[in-house]
Amino acid sequence: MSNATTAETRVPARRAIPPAGWLLPAGGLFFLAGGLFHPNEDRPELGMAQQMRVMYEDSAWYPAHTLMAVGAVLLAAALVALVRSRVLARDDHAHKAAVAAAVTAVISAPVALLHLLAATEADRIARGDSHPLTDVVLVADTVTVPLFGFAIAALAILGAARRTLGSPVAAAFGVVGGVGYALASGTAVFTSALDPLFPTALGVAVWAVVTGAGLVTRRHAAGATAG
Repeated sequence: MSNATTAETRVPARRAIPPAGWLLPAGGLFFLAGGLFHPNEDRPELGMAQQMRVMYEDSAWYPAHTLMAVGAVLLAAALVALVRSRVLARDDHAHKAAVAAAVTAVISAPVALLHLLAATEADRIARGDSHPLTDVVLVADTVTVPLFGFAIAALAILGAARRTLGSPVAAAFGVVGGVGYALASGTAVFTSALDPLFPTALGVAVWAVVTGAGLVTRRHAAGATAG
């Protein structure tokens, strides 16, 4: 076989990187950046709506939630792409966890966009008027975030345990981030006791970045071996 022919056969192998390999890190980085910018207002003496108003009025709210919304959309696309790919074809349990994560991510993504619109109700909350968008966001977060967080934790555990997705280190971030995010969001409207867990959500972003990078490097290694 000539050198030219060999080079031609290597190109497809090295380029056969699943879309999730690029989308997971991209989504994770956007979500991570948004989380780092997110206003951190702990005012337990205020009602939930008033606490939201304080954060709405923070200049960091819009840039933070714009980044997080982009990250949420990219993560949803990444998980859908992961389900549609053959990465988990031989691991039925991890594949089912990926389906659950993809479904909950797709449901959660529009809620992330609603956070931007809900901030327009800051003046209404200050006046004591109704705030329907904020109410919708709070209820939606209470339901969708726990589902998403626990699904990510399950996917991280199963993927790492069966060596089909991610690594033990990435899984640790995914579990801590997913479970912490789920518990904080699922209880926020009832109690502020678990609010300190909100920053653990960044663990989901780290899991996505590390896991996506692993898909890329694994495929490059497979391409080099095939060559």
